[in-house]
Amino acid sequence: MIDRKLILANAPSNIGQQVHVNHVGCPSGEDTKRRLYIKRTDRGLVAYCHHCSESGSAKDNSSGRLSSWLIKKEAATSKLYAPPVLAPLSVEGTVWLCKYYCDPKADSFSGVYLKKNNVALKLHDPENTIIGCQVRDLVSNATPKYLTHYTHGSNNGDASWFKAYKQHLVVTEDYLSAYRVAKDTNFASVALLRTTVSDRTLLQIHELGYKSITIWLDPDSAGIEGAIKVQKKLTHFLPADTIVRVLKLDKEPKECTAEELKTYLKETDGL
Repeated sequence: MIDRKLILANAPSNIGQQVHVNHVGCPSGEDTKRRLYIKRTDRGLVAYCHHCSESGSAKDNSSGRLSSWLIKKEAATSKLYAPPVLAPLSVEGTVWLCKYYCDPKADSFSGVYLKKNNVALKLHDPENTIIGCQVRDLVSNATPKYLTHYTHGSNNGDASWFKAYKQHLVVTEDYLSAYRVAKDTNFASVALLRTTVSDRTLLQIHELGYKSITIWLDPDSAGIEGAIKVQKKLTHFLPADTIVRVLKLDKEPKECTAEELKTYLKETDGL
């Protein structure tokens, strides 16, 4: 059982927030890779160590006021990220999806009520549960082009997954690229929705136990720099026998045909 004092000393502040720290006193030996994960839920703190597989929990007894503040903050965040009202795709939305070889009839895509120039991309966790949506504004000068909405505050910042339970994973920057990889190859995929990998996504990747991971972010300077950082983080955190590579191309996955995706990813029976 993980020491309650250690959990409280490293407790995150907000409900849904998760941190990872070194497990001091880990029975499996010295932990230098921050394998102890501590998460705050609405019922208290939970912890799990990926080094010794021990778990633990704790509750804050110091202040009822703190507990009340956290619950109010979560409710406010959930309301802030309430998803938009979905509607059938517009002609503009259908054309945009077809441009990137996506199926407009797929359940992943919807229109947005009273906004014909918007497309809603449904976000999923590894179990394929909808956790929110990302809305793409198709107007060329719109800033920002994407607005991300989560159905619950605890999912704030989460990536979106496709076919998570495969042996090999492709990490992409944007949603359509991850969708295309999952649709047209035998790989799992995850859209970071940014150029960095969050701690929660890192933990999910670890728990799913992939044999190999390909990082294929956008070919601009931010994507190239981000891919190298993501590779370093995954290599440091995942088991030593996990193959982690960066694919450097002048195309995003969503811009490739199905045959190009298979060729670039060297797909042979899922490898």
